[in-house]
Amino acid sequence: MLPVTIGFTKLIVAHNGRLVKFLVMMKTYLKFTGYSKRAKIILGITAPAAVINFLAFSFVSEWIGGDALNGYVKNGHYYLCSHGWYTEVAASVWNYSYWHAISAICGIILVFIEVAIFINTGDISWE
Repeated sequence: MLPVTIGFTKLIVAHNGRLVKFLVMMKTYLKFTGYSKRAKIILGITAPAAVINFLAFSFVSEWIGGDALNGYVKNGHYYLCSHGWYTEVAASVWNYSYWHAISAICGIILVFIEVAIFINTGDISWE
């Protein structure tokens, strides 16, 4: 087995120097150098909307005692969970929390998909 150390920005694997050389040559960031008008308009709308929705989800889930993705339903009782603490809530609150969590995750994924598509179509240029 190879000794592996995982840090925030580097992965160091000692194995005859070949893998280390490959990892040093890997690009660990993207520098966007230009955007098309289409990319600016679409990302200018969806990215802030996704960030605002995710922040709203984070604040609301703290305020109501957790989120439904970590919670559960048992015998007609609805529970939200946050950091190991469960809070019983009404069914409507649980459903709201569930769908808000799904929409927050989907919004972030949508932005990543849009960036990938724009890079592949040439609407976003990078180095």
